[in-house]
Amino acid sequence: MAWQKTPYLVLFLLILSGIEAPGQGIDVRKLEISNPGTSEFAPVVQDSMLYFISNRRTNLFVTYLDQNNELLFRIFRTPLNADGTTGKAELFSPPDQPRYNAGPLTFSANGAMLIATHNRSERYQGRSGQNRPNRLTLYTAQKREKAWNRYQKLNIDVPPSASIGQPSLSADGNRLFFVSDMEDGYGDTDIYVSHRTPDGWSTPENTGPDINTPGKELFPFIHPSGKLYFSSDGHNGAGNLDIYYVNMNIPGSKPVPLPEPVNTIFNDFSCYIGPDEKHGFFASDRDGDDDIYKFSFPQIACSDPQKVEEDNFCFTFFENGPFKSDTLPYIYRWDFGDGHEATGLEVDHCFEQPGQYQINLNVIDTLLNEQLFSVASYNLKIERKKQIWFETPDTINTNFTLELKATLRGYKNPPEDMVFYWDFGNGETRIGKKIDYTYHKAGRYRIICSTRLKNNREVCFFREIEVTDPQ
Repeated sequence: MAWQKTPYLVLFLLILSGIEAPGQGIDVRKLEISNPGTSEFAPVVQDSMLYFISNRRTNLFVTYLDQNNELLFRIFRTPLNADGTTGKAELFSPPDQPRYNAGPLTFSANGAMLIATHNRSERYQGRSGQNRPNRLTLYTAQKREKAWNRYQKLNIDVPPSASIGQPSLSADGNRLFFVSDMEDGYGDTDIYVSHRTPDGWSTPENTGPDINTPGKELFPFIHPSGKLYFSSDGHNGAGNLDIYYVNMNIPGSKPVPLPEPVNTIFNDFSCYIGPDEKHGFFASDRDGDDDIYKFSFPQIACSDPQKVEEDNFCFTFFENGPFKSDTLPYIYRWDFGDGHEATGLEVDHCFEQPGQYQINLNVIDTLLNEQLFSVASYNLKIERKKQIWFETPDTINTNFTLELKATLRGYKNPPEDMVFYWDFGNGETRIGKKIDYTYHKAGRYRIICSTRLKNNREVCFFREIEVTDPQ
């Protein structure tokens, strides 16, 4: 196992080996707290403070190194200012915190409890030259009168040979997600979940093959919406490690990658997503070191969304100046240029798809079945309506999985990195070309899908849907 090779460090978190890009309006900016030559990652926000992990030097007189003479990792925090900037970073080190490596942490929703990653043993064993594993485990602490105390190991049933870390606690406090290298996993490291019971935390359950791969799954973050964000190098993403999410409220949901420029050809990992899912923080090595970046999705106003409409390729063709003959039997024959014909002065015809069609109207001698002469000939260009196309049923039941797929129709040369933004009419938003969504409350909702064109112009279209409660 990879963790046995780096037993003292929180480096199963990966010390991995920007280009700041405004693609599709997604803003990505490196935080000022990032230091050249050191690693910063695993951001989490609590009470307007950004907590993160770093191996920067913390003491000029005492230096703690691992068996490879590398600086140990500790937890730091910095204030988040209203203007989006950060304050001065400081070491977060409660009095009872274990002495050596400190890794990713999570907080309860009310901020009164934390769960953090630490070495299982508080004894430093590296200087003897022996590479004896000092496994990682989880510690919990309680906040009393603005001070953290009662630092103790979390009582959770994990084999002694396995490490666990990188915790993420659900908003209701009943589910704890974390990473482990237990032998029953699918790969190097997998994501597990444990449930709170009256007797404590349940035996960890692997989150399954839809999430876990033969590679590394790391840094779970369970969002209040029910989406589990995580990092992986096993889902054929843009680079080595990429950030994905999967909707845990919908069984069988597949991981969805975050768009560029969050995910890149570099290692992008360990994210925190804001409650509104419109901004967040993540780490990346796109500038050489592991640094923390902030990203935000553009706010599309959609003041006048247009209704999605079916394309209509049906037309009525007629001739105003008919040919007249008292001696010849004749008919009018239309050739629509798509392999179909029709007879009559006025006919209806539907084309199967857009395109250029040569329309011909001829007078035909019915005795000889020969063309007497051409009445009209012209080119007809049929185009799709310019819109964002997506399909929905008129009515669904609550807790039904709605599968949505957005396609830009009728626009010439759309951007290749098209990003679609969804508003479900109930305060929830999503991003992506393909979205699985579930309404849990009955009502009539307007689903709006938006995007930006090459000229940065916003376009948005909607469909309405009725959600009923079968109960």
